[in-house]
Amino acid sequence: MVYLLIAVILLITAFFLIYNSSLALIQSFKENDFIQGALHVIDRVLLTLMIVEIIYTVKISLQAHTLTVKPFIMVGLIASIRRILIISVESAYMTERFQAHMIEMGVLGFIIIVLIFSLQVCKKKNI
Repeated sequence: MVYLLIAVILLITAFFLIYNSSLALIQSFKENDFIQGALHVIDRVLLTLMIVEIIYTVKISLQAHTLTVKPFIMVGLIASIRRILIISVESAYMTERFQAHMIEMGVLGFIIIVLIFSLQVCKKKNI
């Protein structure tokens, strides 16, 4: 019952994120700030994708009564890629933080490699 409640809350959150993204995109077109609007939409869509992946994990947990690792790895991958995309656009606007952004991108790149390796291990071990 708790998992079902969590899934419903996450689903409502995902719908609100999509609605908010649509409004932000329309507003950015009105203000001629396409890059900032696109950045906001990409950020929200990837966040929505993470929430959908978590909902999928909850659904699997409800059906099998166990937690699986792969969906959590996928959420980590999506979150890392989401942050890299955000940093890429922010670097163009905030040149004073360029070095910090590059360090963060390097760390995120390493995390992505580790997560992909983890996915491969899960597939080989059938976890």
